[in-house]
Amino acid sequence: MVPEKLTFSPLSRRQIEADFSGGHITSDAGLLLLREVDKQHRLTRRLAAVLLDPRAPEQVRHKLDTLVRQR
Repeated sequence: MVPEKLTFSPLSRRQIEADFSGGHITSDAGLLLLREVDKQHRLTRRLAAVLLDPRAPEQVRHKLDTLVRQR
């Protein structure tokens, strides 16, 4: 079982602790953070730009960066 509070070594004279007494949280919070990082840095768009897309352009419904973002 995880303790309710963890205390870490101080950093620049600041006390650092993790507090797990916040009740129920969502497991999707990391995805929300990842989405914001992707928006700011355009990670999936940049990744899609270096991938080869062998599909026939006239038959493409979903752009490659959209497909990469969903994965």
